[in-house]
Amino acid sequence: MISLSKIRNKNILITGITGFIGLNLSKKLKEMGANVFGISRTSQVDNIYKINLDDFDSLDDFIKAKKISICFHLAGESLVESGYEDPLNTFKTNITKTLNVLESARKNHLDKIIISSTAHVYGALSSPCTENDNPRPSRPYETSKLCTDLISQSYANTFGLPIFVPRLVNIYGPGDNNFRRLIPNTIRNILLDKNPQMWGGKAIRDYLFIDDAVNAYVSLALANNSVVQKGIIFNFGSNNIISVEDLILKLIKISKKDLKIINIPFERDNEIAEQFLNFSKAKKLLEWNPTVNIDEGLKRTYKWYEKKAGLFL
Repeated sequence: MISLSKIRNKNILITGITGFIGLNLSKKLKEMGANVFGISRTSQVDNIYKINLDDFDSLDDFIKAKKISICFHLAGESLVESGYEDPLNTFKTNITKTLNVLESARKNHLDKIIISSTAHVYGALSSPCTENDNPRPSRPYETSKLCTDLISQSYANTFGLPIFVPRLVNIYGPGDNNFRRLIPNTIRNILLDKNPQMWGGKAIRDYLFIDDAVNAYVSLALANNSVVQKGIIFNFGSNNIISVEDLILKLIKISKKDLKIINIPFERDNEIAEQFLNFSKAKKLLEWNPTVNIDEGLKRTYKWYEKKAGLFL
C-alpha cells in the first residue's frame, strides 16, 4: 500500500452508494479524508444524487462538474435470482451502466476506476479459482458480470486506463437489509422464532465480512497504478469455507434457540456445488488480508440484527 494521500481530499464517486457495500465504503473513505459523492437510483440527500446511469450525458456531466478522480462502480443487479426473473434487464443494467462509467472515466481522465465483479463469474471451475483461470459462467447474472469484466479489460488494454476489477466471495455483516440473501434471511427467521428454511444445504461457499470487503476496495484505491501491469483482476476471499447447512447451524447455535432446519424442495438450475477463491495475488501485491473469521463475523452480525430487530421484524 501507499500513502493515504491517494485518498485524502480526493473527489471520489461511488455508484450504488446506498447499497450494503456502498454505505460501508462511503463511511470508510470519509474517515480517510475523502470527499465522497454518491449516485443512487432511489435517493437524493447530502452528497448523494439521483442519476440514471443509463443516461451517459447526465453521468458524464456529473463526473466532469464534480471533478471526480476515483470511481467505485458498485451499482447494478447483484443477485443471482435477478438473472432468472428478468435476464434481459440484468444484462442491460449491468453492461450499459458499466460501459457508461468506463467511457466517462476515459473522457475525464480519472486516476482510478474500480469495477465491482463477483466470484460467481468462475462458474463451475474447480476451486480455489485464481485470476488466471478462464471463467465459465452459465447463468444470466454471472454471465452479465463477466461481460462487464471483459469490457473493463478492453478499456484498460486499449486506452491504458487504471482499472481494477475485484472479484469477491459472498459478503455479509451488520447492516445488510437485503433479506433475499442467505444470512440476513436466516437471522430474521431465527429472531422470529421460525425454523430457518434451507435448500441446497451441501453447497460450499466462502464468506467475507463487510469490513474486510471494504478494506479490499480501499486497497485497490491505494495501489500504485503500476500494479495494473500485473493484471486488472483481483480475487478477494477469506478461507471461511463452509457449507450452507453448517452456516445455518452456526447461526442457530449463536441464537441459543431450540430451532431446527427445514429442508425445502427447491434447487436452482446449474447450482455450483463448491466455490471459493485463491487470493494470494491480493495478499502479495496489495498487502491485503482478511481479519474476521466466520465465527466472529456471524456473532457480530447476529448481535446487530438482534439489536435492530424492531426495524425489520
